Amino acid sequence: MDNCLDVKDFYDRTKDLLKLKPGLKKIDLSRKTGGKGSISVEVWGKKEIQGFAKLSSKERKDFLRKRFQESPPCVILADNLSFPLEIEDEAKKERLILFHSTLSQKTCRARMKSLFSHLSSDQVIISGELLQISGLGVLIVGDSGLGKSESALELVSRGHSFVCDDAVHIKRENNVRLTGTAPPISRNFMEIRGLGIINIKEIFGPKAVLKRSAIDLVIKLEKRQRTKEDDRLGLRIPKDYKILGVRIPRINIPVAPGRNIATLIEVACQVHKLKEKGYRAPQDIVRKLSRALYLR
Repeated sequence: MDNCLDVKDFYDRTKDLLKLKPGLKKIDLSRKTGGKGSISVEVWGKKEIQGFAKLSSKERKDFLRKRFQESPPCVILADNLSFPLEIEDEAKKERLILFHSTLSQKTCRARMKSLFSHLSSDQVIISGELLQISGLGVLIVGDSGLGKSESALELVSRGHSFVCDDAVHIKRENNVRLTGTAPPISRNFMEIRGLGIINIKEIFGPKAVLKRSAIDLVIKLEKRQRTKEDDRLGLRIPKDYKILGVRIPRINIPVAPGRNIATLIEVACQVHKLKEKGYRAPQDIVRKLSRALYLR
């Protein structure tokens, strides 16, 4: 198994999972992370930054020179903190990679450990929700804060099956099929703003959860943009969602106040099942309109 990633691949795989943002405007995307002979990934938090602040000016320079030159790391600063200017300046000199993360240091390290332990060409961990809805394995993705977990919770309350929340471990089988499961540490758990961590199995019972599910459909939640014209008829078919080289049908759902996302997801699943049977409502209505105009 090759555990060696260049920074671009690492960032693409983990930017949602680890809530990453580049710490510098320019980063060297050709560097390697993980694997023999490649740079390591370090996760810093409040403790490291507070310790750095207590050092004298000379001690800071010695610390950075020794830390970065002996083992040039890719550094992730967790806890939604900012790098001191001295670290940013030294990073620019040494062509190092800095990232910010809104996650806690503990969570960030746990996800990093899980990522590298499962890292291979046929496995990946991504950020999202995985449920089984009306017989379909549905992966819900989208930016943070759009209500993915809350929508998933409502869907579970309606009788659909929960697989995992936030971190989805995906495997490719026979090069054509994807299955998803939860990392062992987060199995059965869901994080809801205002409630914290809840246990789906304990609340809704063992029949409400599944250990794994195939991934048949990706639903991407997007913040609705007033400047962007909505596809009101559904005539545009979004591009398939690509995971590990496997293309999965995708439906985009704009998120806006007053929209019941859980209901829209349920209906989207039924729309997908009808498409699989060859029926498309937009084409049906266009045919009926064309026929009505022709008969005039």
